[in-house]
This record gives sequence, C-alpha cells and structure tokens, in this order.
Amino acid sequence: MTKDLRVYLKKLLDEAPQEIISIEREVDPKFEISAILQHLENMGRFPAILFKNVKNMYGKKTDLQLVTNIFANREKCALALDFPVTQTGMELSLEYSKRQYTYIKPEIISKKESPVKDVIKIGNDVDLRELPIVTHHEMDAGAYFTTTVIAQDPNLNGIYNSSHHRMLIRGKNETGIYMSPRHLWDYYTRAEAKGESLPIAQVIGHHPAWYLGSEKLGEGGVTVSEYDVIGGVFNEPVRVTPSEVYGERLLVPADAEIVIEGEILPRERDAEAPFGEFTGYYGPQKWCPIVKIKAITRRKDAIFQNIFVGHPDTQILGGIAKEGGVYRQIKSVIPTVKAVHFPISGCCRFHVYVSIEQRNEGDAVSAALAALPLFDEIKHVLVVDEDIDVFNEREVLRAVATRLQADKGVQIIRNARGGTLDPSQTATTMGSKMIIDATKPVDRPFAEMIKVPKDVMTRVKLIDWIPSEEKNKVKGALM
Repeated sequence: MTKDLRVYLKKLLDEAPQEIISIEREVDPKFEISAILQHLENMGRFPAILFKNVKNMYGKKTDLQLVTNIFANREKCALALDFPVTQTGMELSLEYSKRQYTYIKPEIISKKESPVKDVIKIGNDVDLRELPIVTHHEMDAGAYFTTTVIAQDPNLNGIYNSSHHRMLIRGKNETGIYMSPRHLWDYYTRAEAKGESLPIAQVIGHHPAWYLGSEKLGEGGVTVSEYDVIGGVFNEPVRVTPSEVYGERLLVPADAEIVIEGEILPRERDAEAPFGEFTGYYGPQKWCPIVKIKAITRRKDAIFQNIFVGHPDTQILGGIAKEGGVYRQIKSVIPTVKAVHFPISGCCRFHVYVSIEQRNEGDAVSAALAALPLFDEIKHVLVVDEDIDVFNEREVLRAVATRLQADKGVQIIRNARGGTLDPSQTATTMGSKMIIDATKPVDRPFAEMIKVPKDVMTRVKLIDWIPSEEKNKVKGALM
C-alpha cells in the first residue's frame, strides 16, 4: 500500500488510538488551534489532533480537515517508521539512521494517477487565504506555512532538497520565506546570481516519514537527492509527478494532500517575522526573499497538515533524525559509543547527550569533537558512561552532579559558528560551544552506584505485595 497521510492516520487509530483526538466543533486557525494544543501540553499530553471542521483565513467554513501535533512524542514517530510504540529510544534513532542511508529512487507517475491533482488552481484562481493556514502565537507576523519546501538543484541535475522552512502569508498569491544558510539557500543564491527565480513547492500533508526523511543529517550532503533519502525512510519509492507550472523541471510528491507551487524571486526582499520558532522564542524580524505562488493542487477532500512550531511537534521531528547522524559520526571515531540523544530541554538542537564505553582517557572529548561539526546548532555536548541512560535526563544530570569536576571536565570552544535562530547568538552568528565530560575516570577506581540485588528484584513482584485497593495507583509498575 502506497504510504500517505491517510494510511498513517488509520494506523494511528488502529494501533495507538490514545495518540489521536478528533474534534468536530468548528475551529478558527488563528490562535484557537494553538490554544487547544497548549492546554493539552500544559497537562503533559501530546496527542495528534484532527480538526474536522476548520475555517479558512477569511473566517469561512472549508471543505478541508486539519491535522497537527503528529511529531509531538516519539511514540507517534515510531509508528511512522513501522516500529512498535514501546521502542522509542536509541533503537528508533538507529533504525532511522540505517534507512536514511538506504537510498531508494523515486517512481515517476503521470498526473492522472496522482491524488494530489484532484483539484488544480492556477494563476488568478490561486488564493492562499482559502486554506486553513494557522497563526500560532501572539506576536507572529501572521499565518505561516510550517511544513517542507522542495526544490531541484538549479543545475537541473536531478538532485532535490526537501527541508523545513517557515513561509509568511503576504496575500492571495505571495509569501515571504526564511532560509538558514544551508541547502535551499545555496540553491536560491546560485539561481539569484544568474538573475533567475528558483521554482519550489510547499508540501502540506504527507506520511510522517516524508517529514522525518526531510531532516537527514550527515554524509552525502548536496550530492544526494533527498527524494532518494525519503524513499529509504519510507522503505519504498516516493511517487512523484510533474508540477503544473514547471513540468519535469520540478517533480512533486504525487501522494501529498496539498502542493503549493511557486518561485523565489531574485533580488526581492521584504520584512518577515517575528515568528515563534523551535526555540520557544520569537525570531526577530528579518529581510527575506519573496515567493510568488503560481499554482495550488490538492486532493478533493484534502487534509491540511500543520506543524506546531516552538513545541515538541517540531523539536522531536528534528531530534530523531539528528541522533542517528551524530551516532554514526561518533562511531567512526569512538566505536564504543552506545547512544545519542537530543533532549527536548535543549530544543532537540542545542544539547546532545552521548553515552560511551570509555576505554582511554580522552575518549569523551574525542566523541564530543566528532559531534560538533556535524550540525551548527549543537552548543553543548554532554558525554556520560554507558551505564547512564541518555534518554533519562534525571540520570544524565546525576552524572553531571556526581562525576564532574568543572575545572577538569568542562571545555569551552570560542568563535564557532552557531545556529541563526539561537536567541543567545550574536548578530554575526559566532558563539561558543561547550564540552562536558561527565564520565568516570579510567585510571582509578570510582564509587559504585547503589542497587537492589538483581535476583531479588526478579523474585519480588509488586502485584503480589500491593493491596488490591492500591493497585490502580501503581498500575505501570506491577509486572
């Protein structure tokens, strides 16, 4: 069965119904969707939400549904990779890492076969405001697209980039786009140098593996088409079809819910932002390129997909992909690496926790130095021993508290390039990195951690000891 958003939502309903809520009541995408998600987050709950009755930007009822919060916990991401919801730690990240390097080329199909071509609007018929585009936070400059943008390398060599970018709705057929200085920015600046526009497409609604695949980190870089990468993450070819405006110059995902076709104009800029970014802070106003929208194609009963930026929905999406890439990089230097985790406390970007079996003094620092160049937003690498679960932040911080002496285990690297959206970063994007070695010393004995004898833990079952009236209170620990 071809993978798309609908296949995934059915899987979610069948295998983890507690992870999705359907809401029938009419909802306004300006702030009301965010308010519902924020209330749930305040309760420690992160289900996907399917809004079945949603207004557009004109405040009118649409024939679309809207889904959001799909990536807000690792359980839903595990299902996207056909993993059980119980396997959400390093095994999930390693599966992702394996797939992202198992390239599968896309399958080109005709427009007639493509579900995303059910409804086609071109030219004057295009009006973005007819869509239920979300305004997320109080000071946002307006409604924003928050999913992926695809483009082909301007050399038309068949290499595609797919990456997440915010796009401000500026009118019926115009947006502003913010790009960090990575692959899409490289495509655009090369096209702009020749006075040419760069054709792009915004992909709104697809199987979650599409968006996870768009977060690839590591080897290959600009030499590998991300259609091939996403195919590997899908575990099957991505079906693509010629775009309405650009034909085979821009192939678009045939099984998407909605595709917005347009082009980034050369040498045209305007103010964009503020916008509530993945950091949980507003990104400052910037001078950004303009996108002219040329076409909208969609399924007749399309589901508009939103990513709740500044919250776990966007943080975890990026974190899982980065864990696999960083693990692979460290393993080439320190083969005894055990696990890598980008915690939510560091926005799944700025902090990375690494566990290793340290055999030589200096292994921890070597592991950290291997991780830092892979992704410019990494600020702090915290290395612990293999007995520490890096997915349990309480254990990691206890290792810092009990195994670290700051004058010996902390190193600062100055004048390094950082992420452009880090609110602590200077205007030049130059900052500092920190390595924290919270491992035990190799050259001398170290205190043992306390534990209850393993055989007694195995023999003593809570279910045999807790009074019946108390069992529901400790339900998760009874076996």
